[in-house]
Amino acid sequence: MQTAAETVQPDAAPYLRGLGGIIGQPAVVSVLRSALASGRPHHAYLFDGPEGIGKATTAKALMAALNCMAPPSAGDACGSCESCLKIASGSHPDFIVAHMELAGLADEIERLIKRLCFRPVEGRAQVVLIDPADQLTAPTALVAANRLLKTLEEPRPDTHFVLISTSANGLLQTIRSRCQRLRFVPLSDDLIRQALKTQHALDEETALSVTALSQGSLGKAVRCAQDPDSLKKRQTEASGLLAAAKAGRAVEICQRASEIGADREEAVEVLELVWLSLHAELRRHGKLGLLSQSQRLAQALRAVRETQTAIRRYTSAPLSLERLGRHLHGALGRAQLQPAQPGEHAR
Repeated sequence: MQTAAETVQPDAAPYLRGLGGIIGQPAVVSVLRSALASGRPHHAYLFDGPEGIGKATTAKALMAALNCMAPPSAGDACGSCESCLKIASGSHPDFIVAHMELAGLADEIERLIKRLCFRPVEGRAQVVLIDPADQLTAPTALVAANRLLKTLEEPRPDTHFVLISTSANGLLQTIRSRCQRLRFVPLSDDLIRQALKTQHALDEETALSVTALSQGSLGKAVRCAQDPDSLKKRQTEASGLLAAAKAGRAVEICQRASEIGADREEAVEVLELVWLSLHAELRRHGKLGLLSQSQRLAQALRAVRETQTAIRRYTSAPLSLERLGRHLHGALGRAQLQPAQPGEHAR
């Protein structure tokens, strides 16, 4: 079990203003503000949505709002009291982050349960962050998930859980039913582009390119901006995998699947770039009215998303990528999406 000091960086200033520092999630902020204003925040929240759109930041904002010594309004935090400063430095003892490594996860949850038998050390409330809660969907995590259920259902009145997920439907229904589920939406392109320009000093052209790849995830956009070489590598891997799949080069598909699938997170990100490439093709063919080709592309896009979900749920990444390669060839390889012929229309 980790404390906030081990995971939170002291430069994460926006959440010190509490919910006032959360951008692009008005529905979520409204629900949390109402709960805090009424004095009845839920004992367990499930923050569901894509990566990098503010779920963990909102958990920290909630922590700040619950414990600020001089909150300017319900849901906000002053940013300068002792509690806010400790959150900023990552040293607040009542912000508890579960260590979600699969190895030893059941023991970690057991330690967490024992820790929560006691009152908060300093603040009015303690917040327990379980990130990523998707780890609980792994076959080897069933014991840990079941151990968590009782405490999740009836925690101390001053204890609040926040579970963070990118695919909440995969969690046990018994876990989902104990939480108030709040859905986070991808951020708008304008918000991401402005953040990249003002906070990371990107020029307009680069900010536009990175925004297009981010798919509404500010976290992903920032990683791309900070590591252009890694971004270029993943783009090359994505284009190579897609080209091999379209051409039906089975040996190359297997080789690329093995290389890309060696890193589960990299595999998911490469597939995001594959999805973006296919989506761009779908938009082009949709504008031309090529219905049959658009349908094949739509099938391919669904297959990419299903493969990402499978990899996140700990299906073998190389095998998942191989299956996807065959699926993409079946959907796209028969017709190489030739340019429209004169007079061709939707059929």
